[in-house]
Amino acid sequence: MFQPKQNCKIFQRRSMSELASKARKSTTSDDLPDCILHNILEFMPIQDAARTSVLSKKWIPIWSTLPYLVFGPLFFQYVSNIGASAATVIHKILMQHTGNIMGFHLISSTCKLAQSDVDQCIIFVSEHGIQKLTLDMANDENYLLPDRIFTCATLTQLKLSRCVFKLPGGTQYPNLISLQLEHSKIADHRGSEDTLNLSMLENLELRFCVGVDFVNLVCPKLDNMSIVSSYTITFECSNVNPIFARIKHLCLNGTSLEELQTVYMKEMLRRPLKLQSLKIFDFKISVESISCTFYLLRNSPNLHEIEIDEVVKVDETLKDSTKLLFYLSMEEDQVNEALKLIQIVRLRKFKGSSTEMYLIRVLISHSKTLERMIIEQCDNGNATSFEEQLSELLSCITRASPKSVVVKYSRMHRSLLCITTFMV
Repeated sequence: MFQPKQNCKIFQRRSMSELASKARKSTTSDDLPDCILHNILEFMPIQDAARTSVLSKKWIPIWSTLPYLVFGPLFFQYVSNIGASAATVIHKILMQHTGNIMGFHLISSTCKLAQSDVDQCIIFVSEHGIQKLTLDMANDENYLLPDRIFTCATLTQLKLSRCVFKLPGGTQYPNLISLQLEHSKIADHRGSEDTLNLSMLENLELRFCVGVDFVNLVCPKLDNMSIVSSYTITFECSNVNPIFARIKHLCLNGTSLEELQTVYMKEMLRRPLKLQSLKIFDFKISVESISCTFYLLRNSPNLHEIEIDEVVKVDETLKDSTKLLFYLSMEEDQVNEALKLIQIVRLRKFKGSSTEMYLIRVLISHSKTLERMIIEQCDNGNATSFEEQLSELLSCITRASPKSVVVKYSRMHRSLLCITTFMV
């Protein structure tokens, strides 16, 4: 006879075994909720996601209702390898789709699609609840967006590259939160500023765009703005003042800084700014770009951190060097005022040039609240040489901050991240 305790233990072991078996059965893929299965497919190349429809009857509706369709580089490489037409495959997938399409993305740096094929895609997804749309193909000529895109009220994120806009009167996207335009053009303006109402827009990114100066952007909730231009954006739009007075995070390149400086910032930016972070790409060390940067800093009481992603030499002739040194010496009070609240400075793609060394000297010598400076070396630099130059420079700088300034210099050495810390 079994003792009661032994009987109880055997029953417990059997119960645990049965529970484990049931758990294993209940965690097979077919028993997972549709939303989780959709998430799994979204992490797969779309041609592989399509193959799941042959696994079982459960997977057929999962594939046909996939809410996010990403036709990326792997997809275009796949159809090229099998000798198929990308446009035909995309059209077939859309025709088989039975649910809402929340996201639709066409992305390839090598493949092209005809204007008519793109039009069909945009029209189809705009009728199926599209929220996130990306168009970034390698076409030689810009896409002319169909009118349907301007009446799509469901869009929340729009990312377009190499496109042409012809804005209809009163265009508005009531739910658009993020807008990214690259190498795009707003054409056929009607002699005066077009108005684009983006009442919910929070993020705006413009890269090498043309014609945006003729658009009056109405975006009361804008927080983040990034502008990278090659003298194509002049900031002459009448509402640049309220936009700059509203944003909290700003990213500009050197050319944009120079253009911004030419529109008489003191007249256009009359109110204090709400900037919390400032990032500058390809920072051109010139009187124009530095004076513009200092003006932004002086008028931003909440700005404590600045990031510079690569310093670019403009002209090292004696005339320009003398002009810059004269400006910094004559405007010392303004330099001190601009840098007085900066606590953290990040310098990326550091090359160890004399221009960069001079910038470091200015920052440490005039930043009264500076606590940290993070310097990241560019990939192909001489780490030993840069570190020696930096150490020598820091040893002879008189810091403005009463606190010790921590300078962290990071570099890659044999696939390892090496960090050297200096105290100034």
